[in-house]
Amino acid sequence: MATSQNHSYIRFFTVIMLLALGIFIVRLAFLMLEGPVVGKIYEDPVVAQRVVRGTIYDRNGKILAIQTPYWGVYLHLNAIQDLKKISEFLAPYVQMTPQQIQEKASHYTTYAQIKEKIDDRMVEPLLKAVDENKLRGQINVEKRLGRTYPAQFHASQTLGFINTDQEGIEGIELSQESVLNPYPRLGETTTYGQDIQLTLDLDIQYALDVQLQSISEIHDPDYAIALVLDAKNGDILGMSSYPWYDVNKLSTSTAQERLNHAVNFLYEPGSVFKLFSLASVLKNGQAKVDELFDCDGSYSFMAGNSKVTINCTSAHGKVDPVTMIAKSCNGAIVHWAMQTDPEAFYSVLKDFGFTSSYDIGLPSKAKGQIAPPSAWSGRSEATIAFGQELLTTALHLAVAATALGPSGELLQPHLILSRTDPVTKQVTYQRSRTVISQLLNPEVTAIIRKGMHAATQEGGTGTLAQVEGIDMGIKTGTAQLLNPQTNSYEDGTVLASSLALVPIDNPRYIIYVAAGNPKGASIWGSNIAGPAIKSIVQTLVSQGKLVTKGTVVR
Repeated sequence: MATSQNHSYIRFFTVIMLLALGIFIVRLAFLMLEGPVVGKIYEDPVVAQRVVRGTIYDRNGKILAIQTPYWGVYLHLNAIQDLKKISEFLAPYVQMTPQQIQEKASHYTTYAQIKEKIDDRMVEPLLKAVDENKLRGQINVEKRLGRTYPAQFHASQTLGFINTDQEGIEGIELSQESVLNPYPRLGETTTYGQDIQLTLDLDIQYALDVQLQSISEIHDPDYAIALVLDAKNGDILGMSSYPWYDVNKLSTSTAQERLNHAVNFLYEPGSVFKLFSLASVLKNGQAKVDELFDCDGSYSFMAGNSKVTINCTSAHGKVDPVTMIAKSCNGAIVHWAMQTDPEAFYSVLKDFGFTSSYDIGLPSKAKGQIAPPSAWSGRSEATIAFGQELLTTALHLAVAATALGPSGELLQPHLILSRTDPVTKQVTYQRSRTVISQLLNPEVTAIIRKGMHAATQEGGTGTLAQVEGIDMGIKTGTAQLLNPQTNSYEDGTVLASSLALVPIDNPRYIIYVAAGNPKGASIWGSNIAGPAIKSIVQTLVSQGKLVTKGTVVR
């Protein structure tokens, strides 16, 4: 009788299962004869119990931020029967009233922080008094690690701060968190974060802050900015933003005080921008700059069917590129810009970095904004030429000015000078001079610097910045700022600013000062930023960082 196909499959799988069972029995017998397998023994790795956060220095080795121990006072509320009595006992040691202590304690349920940091001189007497009065278990005096910023408010927005878990929250403390505060490493009792040396010169930083303080007292601006760059290598030597705050008293600060206006605040720069507009005009070579422009106080042109009129502060007469800078003639720069192909004009401004962002080691990287020509109106090229209808930062302006030196090289800005292992002293990073592009030729930069120098001479807008014995150059600016609510300049605010190159022939320093919405007796950049730049230059001379003409160097 024939065998069915189903029976053949059953017989086949039965054989397969018997073979598999046989192999399993043989393997089991082999393992039993071989003896038990000894598993691997794992031990917890020994890692560092403590991480010491790296120290931050200025370029001259002055401490800007360092990890330090501190003593705090805490109450075990569940163990306290008479809070009033404990508050009276504790008050003189923590420099608070009993009522303040009770108010502070009321915000907690079990363990109350009464004083985060007490005076070091009070620690030993307090510990002794707690023991003598048998108050341990009710009052705790704990030693913890904190962060001290010896320079207080100087460079506060640049440095940032840390939280109670020793983690960076803003500024360099945040952006360099993994370097300053590494994970505990194997085989160490203590892991040390790397030390960071910034390009800042604390002496120059002080000079900037003094001037912004003076501007704030006299002119009452909403904000003020000051920057000093090394024109030779792009190092940021000083960077100040007002209002500021004391990093050691973080709890009293506001968001406005913590904003770094120098690098994170975008605004319309106004007439200072004419330096870069002229550079674009001259580099493209399409405008008839050899023909003197006759300024009668205004300049009109047609934008489609509409007539647009640009006003100057006064009639400037016959104007060439040098005079345009010295007297800040709106009509002349607009006239030449309108003779330049929009794409070509825009391309050079883009090469200056005004549509880019700069990574200087801070958490945020503000990006400049100029719309492409395809989005321009009939008056956009003219408006951009004198510094409106675009957004930039103080950093962008100062960096762009590096290309105005004799070499015409646009330089990468630097804020971090080096990083070093504090144990081995090995340098893990060292900044190097970086050329972004060879942007301008010497003939173009010479014309621009000649105009900036003329601005400090009689008839120029920057005479209040001139320092005896120093050949310097400046471009002043007073810009109407757009009111975003009304989309109008008529009811907007004003930016008073100036940008200087010192000395002018072969610049060593780029100095920029600006004040937003000044409310004092003057709104002009020449009257507000100009004198501040003069004082900064005089300080550089007194510090030996600049030498006046006729000085004998020994």
